[in-house]
Amino acid sequence: MNSFQVHPGIRFNDYFFSEPKRLGGWMAPRCAGVFVILAHDPNWAPKPYQPLFFGEFGNNVREILLPQDQVKLATLARPETLLVAMLPMPFSTTAQRTAVCNQLVWAYNPGCQAAGTNAPPSELARKLEELEKKHEEQSTYMQLLLASANKLLEPPPPERPRRQVGFLPPPETAVDHQIKAY
Repeated sequence: MNSFQVHPGIRFNDYFFSEPKRLGGWMAPRCAGVFVILAHDPNWAPKPYQPLFFGEFGNNVREILLPQDQVKLATLARPETLLVAMLPMPFSTTAQRTAVCNQLVWAYNPGCQAAGTNAPPSELARKLEELEKKHEEQSTYMQLLLASANKLLEPPPPERPRRQVGFLPPPETAVDHQIKAY
C-alpha cells in the first residue's frame, strides 16, 4: 500500500489549490474560497508557477481584483499568460479566508502584494474600533493620574490643635471661673 497521496493541483504551504487555468475566462465559483494568480516561471519548483497575488472570493467580497492590483499584475506579466488556481473553502468565514490569504502572502511574498495588505474593510473597521477603545482607556488612565497628581500638589489641611499628653485637669471655661468667684 502506498503511503504517499498525490493531489492534483498545486500546493502552497499546507493548502492544495486546483490545477492552474487561464485567468482570461475564469469565473469565481459560487462557494467561498481563496485564489492565487500565477505566472509561468521555470525557476519555481516542483511546478513552474510563481504566485503573484492571493485573494479571496465568496461572501462579502465585492470585487476580486481591485484596479490597482490589475495594474500591478499587468506590469509583472502579460495578461494572456496569467493563470489562476483555487482553494475552495465552503462554509468558511471572511476572517478565516483572510487569515489564509495573509499567511500565504507572508510565506510567499507575491509580487503584487505586501504582507497583510489584503484585509477586508470590515477587518480594518474592527481594528480601528479596537484602537479607539484603547485610546479611550489610556485617556481615562491619564485623567486619573493627573487627578492623583493634583491631590499631591494641594496644600495640606490646617492642623488641629493637639491635646496635651498626660493627666491634666480639664481646661476651665469662663462659666467655671464665674462660679468659683462667688
